[in-house]
Amino acid sequence: MNVGLLTTGFPRFEGDHCGAFLLTFARGLRQNGHQVRVLAPEPDRPITPPRWPDIDVRWVPYARPRFLQTTFYRSGAPDNLRNRPTRWVGAATFTTALLHAARRLLDDCDALVSSWCIPSGWVASTVADGRDHLCLCHATDIRWLSKAPARRELARRIVDGATSLWFLSIEQRQRFFDAAELSASMRPTHLGSMPIELPRALGLTRDALRRELGIEGFTLLFIGRLVRDKGLDQLIRAAAHLGGPVALRIAGDGPERRSAEALARRLGVDATFEGWVSGDRKEALLQACDGLVVPSRAREGLPTVLFEARRRSLPIIATRVGAIETALGTSAVLVPPERPAALADAIRALRAEAQGVTRSVPFGGR
Repeated sequence: MNVGLLTTGFPRFEGDHCGAFLLTFARGLRQNGHQVRVLAPEPDRPITPPRWPDIDVRWVPYARPRFLQTTFYRSGAPDNLRNRPTRWVGAATFTTALLHAARRLLDDCDALVSSWCIPSGWVASTVADGRDHLCLCHATDIRWLSKAPARRELARRIVDGATSLWFLSIEQRQRFFDAAELSASMRPTHLGSMPIELPRALGLTRDALRRELGIEGFTLLFIGRLVRDKGLDQLIRAAAHLGGPVALRIAGDGPERRSAEALARRLGVDATFEGWVSGDRKEALLQACDGLVVPSRAREGLPTVLFEARRRSLPIIATRVGAIETALGTSAVLVPPERPAALADAIRALRAEAQGVTRSVPFGGR
């Protein structure tokens, strides 16, 4: 089967966090014998995407000169639009460009998948023409949709052209169907996190992985884009509050990296910035660190890394925002957002629990 995937962001290189879960999703389709053609916004600079077997990435241009294409990537569309409202022009032109590209390039696809109901879901529903269409809805686009002047018409167009929809939580599903003024029973829906990378064996014990990574003592992991909404500065401030040894491994990149590095130096926090990670390096960090911290601010939805950590029995500390509390329940320690002192208390408790305890790695350590 040929599957068309419409999205507002797809990895531009191996290890790129932008739309990383969609690469996982596409790889899953490929493993089941399907071919995938991706339509995603063209980056603002020429780039050749990696050649993934049976995953055909087509960049969709939406502004000229090319350097004006700044609505997507970088900090991510939500931050880009919030920081410079003129970029909404790019959001509008991309919608039109995506619609034309979908009609031209996805005509031979047997089924469609869209990520972000606005604009990708709307475009996919417009061109579906009876084909199966799974629409992946996220927290931010549902928030935008619920505030749009034509929200009822937009949401109903998506429902009309979708055979099923995927939501992060019951609350987000209800918010979407409230915008459409329809019953949630109108279409089959799926609830839960986006696709995740499953654990795999690396052939080393946890102690050996820690030696290989240069990890000594109690070490916490952060994985994500380095943008304000991810709250990395709150984690660094919490580490400074502790008054005891703790190291941070920070995997990711973005516009907040330089300021985060400067903050860590100024506060004397032991922080190693890994840059983008993927594959074995990411797996090793998830297996070797003592806990994952997700210190997000209020606009966060439901990061997939939470579920990747949970599948690996890695302790989790996160903030009580978005759909995190509903999805994780008691399987994570939750604290209020933007409260470094509360975050520090949770880290201190985890460190005390970890002292003298070796966490088992049941999926491949020896």
